[in-house]
Amino acid sequence: MEDTLQHPLAPVVKQWCEKIKKAAEYKKSQFQDDADEALRFFNGPHDFMYGPEYSTHSKGFQAAEGQEVPDPLFRMTINRVAEMVQLFGPVLYHKNPYRQVNPRKVPGPPMEMLGDPMNPMVQAAFMALTQQVAQQRGQDKARASVLEFYLNYTPNELGLKDESRRAIDEAIIKGMGCLWTESFTPPGSQTQIIGSFWDSTDNLFIDPDMHSIKEAKWIARKCVHPVWQVEQDYGLAPGSLKGTLESYGTQADNNASPDGDYAHKQGVTNDLICYYKIFTKMGVGGRLTGSPGQKAYLDRLGPILEAFGDYCYLVVAEDVPYFLNIPPELLDAPGAEQEIMARLEWPVPYWADDEWPMTPIIFHEIPGCVWPMSHLKPGMGELKFLNWAYSYLAGKIRTTSRDFIAVLKEAGEDLKSKILNGHDLTCLELEGTTHKTIQEVVQFLQHPQFNGDIWKVIQAIEMNWEKRVGLTELAYGMSSRQMRSAEEASAKMGQLQVRPDDMANKVEDAMSKVARKEAIAARWLLQPQDVQPIMGEMGAMLWAQLVAQSDIQSIVHELEYRIEAGSTRKPNKDRDAANMGQAMQTLFAPMMQYSMTTGDFTAINALIVDWAKSVDLDPERYLFKPPPPPPIMPTQPGGQPQPGGTQPQQPPGPGQPRPAQARAA
Repeated sequence: MEDTLQHPLAPVVKQWCEKIKKAAEYKKSQFQDDADEALRFFNGPHDFMYGPEYSTHSKGFQAAEGQEVPDPLFRMTINRVAEMVQLFGPVLYHKNPYRQVNPRKVPGPPMEMLGDPMNPMVQAAFMALTQQVAQQRGQDKARASVLEFYLNYTPNELGLKDESRRAIDEAIIKGMGCLWTESFTPPGSQTQIIGSFWDSTDNLFIDPDMHSIKEAKWIARKCVHPVWQVEQDYGLAPGSLKGTLESYGTQADNNASPDGDYAHKQGVTNDLICYYKIFTKMGVGGRLTGSPGQKAYLDRLGPILEAFGDYCYLVVAEDVPYFLNIPPELLDAPGAEQEIMARLEWPVPYWADDEWPMTPIIFHEIPGCVWPMSHLKPGMGELKFLNWAYSYLAGKIRTTSRDFIAVLKEAGEDLKSKILNGHDLTCLELEGTTHKTIQEVVQFLQHPQFNGDIWKVIQAIEMNWEKRVGLTELAYGMSSRQMRSAEEASAKMGQLQVRPDDMANKVEDAMSKVARKEAIAARWLLQPQDVQPIMGEMGAMLWAQLVAQSDIQSIVHELEYRIEAGSTRKPNKDRDAANMGQAMQTLFAPMMQYSMTTGDFTAINALIVDWAKSVDLDPERYLFKPPPPPPIMPTQPGGQPQPGGTQPQQPPGPGQPRPAQARAA
């Protein structure tokens, strides 16, 4: 075959490109069409629903066969989707959460399993194992502390809040948002930082043969970058790749050049290339079947490809017969086996935790499908009807707002002119010979009033749509009637929070996975010199001892990563202030008495700090200072107290009289 003569891996690369195309077709039918439609309701043209393309794709209202749906005079799109994003987004992610890293508890050995508890040798073995467990716990705790410090530094440094909000907004609109965990090198620096960054779900492709993302055997990420950058990133010879897209900058240059049109037709102006990063759990491609013409070649190549293992990282592009991360020169280089193996490994072994490099944020999964459902999809039918109904009503208002004047043809021109253009208190003279009243000469025609039932239908449809997506009047802080009691208001607010609470919990679960993946990436990619600017020399030394030299399994399975519950959500300041005010009334007096008795003001100061934060005050002004320690009197060289000073009394020794007894003597 021609491809085989060009490069030995050409059939494998071609087969991967075909798999991505099939995955794109499946994604389009199951997810992408609905996602694109929802995005157009959020940020599309105001009249996109009324174009011929929309009706052609059977997404709008269609008349019966042989009939046509008349176009409305006003073409409106009610952007309730924007309201949904603006209300749900800030509630789900208000600030970066605090990440907690805790060592998993290591169970101590029961003495009964070692033998007779009364046997001195068993007791000695038990003590040795107990000390070993304590040492392991201490090491795990120190490792967790180092990782926790680093994981709470990077979110603010790399803008995790903005990246997460983009992913959450996309998840609300389309159904899924993605955060990719990878390394980042700041401009002008040689050190790496681990962070998580948003990339559109449009660029993600998932194995369509599986029923969930976790079961998928491969995923692919679409990338578009300048040709020179891709050649530089993967060590390819300059000019070895051909661009497939044209950037806006190049288009501007071509428009300004007299030969730009000719160069564009020749295809030499394409300076961008589209390529795919594939993360596979099924090897390089030895298990691919291929077309009948390729199957024999793939079967012969299979044993060689199996040597690279199951977890491989591949980079492919259309019309390029080799993997971009394995340049053709590398295959012919002597002793390049180790480098080839390294290039085919995942950049970070997330597979050790049975995870992918990206963390999806999903609110509504579809059983048996790798792609989820948009939060907007259940109410899409009602939303379309509302747009059409309001558009037709607006057109009817335009039509019925016109005034018609019926005037007898025999009326004079002067009378007609005064009716059309006359001022207030204009006198209208009628010819006396007509013997007709003014009503018989002039009549104002009015359209019939609106049928009130149309508003009832619209209100019913709006209510159904609000129930579908959760944008009820209470979400806006409004109520159509006054609450009869505090219990009723509390019950309604509790039911209102069911959906946002569930969505917030899923965001927090995703953020916990993000923290876990950042810890794995930090262990795999970072060296002490990378963390020294953040943690200092002592922190870099601890990183080298506790993290860099630890087994990857200790980072994955021996530590627990989670975020503080509810820390991502927007706080309810009024509720927090009321709760802390009640806590101050209940706890301040007994805690103050305890502090005065013991001299320990830690607990009451913590209470004051929480109260001050709830009412936006500076707590430092209200904290109690600990009492000063008792004075220590200076002594003379012989150990005797100096004149005028007092020496702490020592308890009397054996046989010595107590002070009271001495005075009595």
